[in-house]
Amino acid sequence: MTSPAVYLDRDGVLTVLVPDESTGTLESPLRPEDVELLPGVAKAVRALARAGFVLVGVTNQPAAAKRAVTVDVLEAVQTRVVELLAAQGVEFDAWRICLHHPRGTDPVLGRACECRKPAPGMLLSAAEELDIDLAGSWMIGDTDADVLAGRAAGCKTLLIENAQSAHKRSGFVAPDRRARDLVHAVSVLLNGAGDC
Repeated sequence: MTSPAVYLDRDGVLTVLVPDESTGTLESPLRPEDVELLPGVAKAVRALARAGFVLVGVTNQPAAAKRAVTVDVLEAVQTRVVELLAAQGVEFDAWRICLHHPRGTDPVLGRACECRKPAPGMLLSAAEELDIDLAGSWMIGDTDADVLAGRAAGCKTLLIENAQSAHKRSGFVAPDRRARDLVHAVSVLLNGAGDC
């Protein structure tokens, strides 16, 4: 018996984006002490779990491939995300993290792959492991890559229009639904609330 899932991007959806020191754009946190959950996230994710969705986090984390930080640092950041969620009673069924980047300079991680969104590899891997009904599932993210990955995996898609990640959206990728933030997104999915 398959179950529907909600795939959730991490940074900009669950956690606050932070300024990149080299570019000034808002990006993923690269230090555990910079990790902060967005308002209302834990309650929203708990509502998805109560509704019967499998919860899967899917996140691109290319900083080690670009040699900006080590893999150990990225793992520490992820551990902090999990700790903050757990402190508020939230536990995901699985996480998938892509460390690759096609233009990365690290000899192992600097390559094209099937897992980095917009490719659907992380979603498909979790679907196989957890017996997920992809057609009944949603991908929630704040970038074009999230929407395209969800679509490629056969999921419905919801775009969170976080103003801080607008530089990762072209305006030409059309999701199934839109929301202001994760709290609004859950209302859209569970209660049929209107798009933003």
